[in-house]
Amino acid sequence: MNTGSFVLQPRASEDAFAEFLRNVLRFWFGMFFRRIRVLNIEALSRTGPALLVVNHPPGFADALILNAAFDRPVHCLLEHRYLKSILKRWCARALDMIAYEFEGEDWPAALGNCCEIFARGGLVLVFARQQTVSSEEPASFAPEAAEIAFEAQTYLEREAPLPIHPVNLFLPVPPSQSDEVLISVGSSLVFPEIALKPGVDPEQKIKAVDEELERVCRQNPFRLRPEEIDQLIAGLEGVMREDFAERWARRENWKQRVEEFELSPFLIRLVSQLNYGHPGRLVALNEALQSYHEARRKEALSRFKIETAGNWFRNTGQRWGAWLETLVGFPIACYGLLNSLIAWLVLHLIGSLRKGLWEATAGEWAKRVIVTVICYAGQIALAAHFLPRSEAGYYAPSVFIAGGYLLRYLWLLEHRSHILVQTLGKERRISKLRRMRKALIEELKRDQDRYATLWKLVH
Repeated sequence: MNTGSFVLQPRASEDAFAEFLRNVLRFWFGMFFRRIRVLNIEALSRTGPALLVVNHPPGFADALILNAAFDRPVHCLLEHRYLKSILKRWCARALDMIAYEFEGEDWPAALGNCCEIFARGGLVLVFARQQTVSSEEPASFAPEAAEIAFEAQTYLEREAPLPIHPVNLFLPVPPSQSDEVLISVGSSLVFPEIALKPGVDPEQKIKAVDEELERVCRQNPFRLRPEEIDQLIAGLEGVMREDFAERWARRENWKQRVEEFELSPFLIRLVSQLNYGHPGRLVALNEALQSYHEARRKEALSRFKIETAGNWFRNTGQRWGAWLETLVGFPIACYGLLNSLIAWLVLHLIGSLRKGLWEATAGEWAKRVIVTVICYAGQIALAAHFLPRSEAGYYAPSVFIAGGYLLRYLWLLEHRSHILVQTLGKERRISKLRRMRKALIEELKRDQDRYATLWKLVH
């Protein structure tokens, strides 16, 4: 047997250590994710051999998550390129993973290891390749799974086909705010009739099972709905148009128009493929897109308020006067607010402030004035009782003056001061939009580079 594949003859002590390591992984992932949930686990038998086909891009971290998620020990097949470091190789051996290279020298040894696991009633897990679009090589979805199934059929001399369960994984990735990993186990695959007929070419059987696996796995329960995909594509096009418009505006005599831009068919295929194979990545893109739209909406609202502020904003003297009053009037307004707390509490208890401060009838305003004057009178009486006469004499008019100015200051804050503050943050908001737009485009480019190579998507 080639040394590139792991020999699976675990002793009881090794089984115990693998279970201990799985518990460590559960604790470790519990610190990063709120929880890992396995849905429809009843579709998988508690005993007996089965093959799990994961409809998700392969990766070492993903294999660890799947090892930790299932109660039964799971033997993951993982290509050598995902186990390059010493630590990864050690961990893979400890968890009884099978390192292989499809159609390489160690592939027959990997097949033999899988058959031994099935003979012991164990579970084997393999990641689907998901190469389902045109490329230089023939498209395939999960050829390892189909070949393992037929090899095990011969090795175990089973009459019934080996149970094959599609597994869909929702793995949240940055910048998504989700922190829950979801794993959905599908019902056992119904083998196509051609795959069960004797005398049929094995290659045709493998191809038929592979096509059925692709059809079943594409019913991913975590995928986005078609209308959500259309909105996402339209949103990505809009972001790129904005980016191009800003860059092209700096170029003289540039004749190309952003209205002519459309997302390339390649990127549309990539989005579609991600929706079936890695919906968590699309959810992250969609959340980043929604955050960008919300920031752009707030910036547009601020710009609208500034543009419709009125003549006072265009007049330099009035604008600087509003700034000065905002700063100088703040301590006076605070003094008025402090003296108005009792009146505010009484008005709140009797429901006079239910409609807001400004939305009130003349009768409501009269009630407010009467209650406030009574409260102020009580406060002045207390001050006259406990303070010297001279101090109480200064306090009495100051209460009414500061209370009246408090209303003026609240109006100033609502109608002028906040517009002045909006002007201070204009450049910061625009810079933030540029950064968010750039980050979103960079995320899309990274997905393009990573998954186009992995799935052999062609530009």
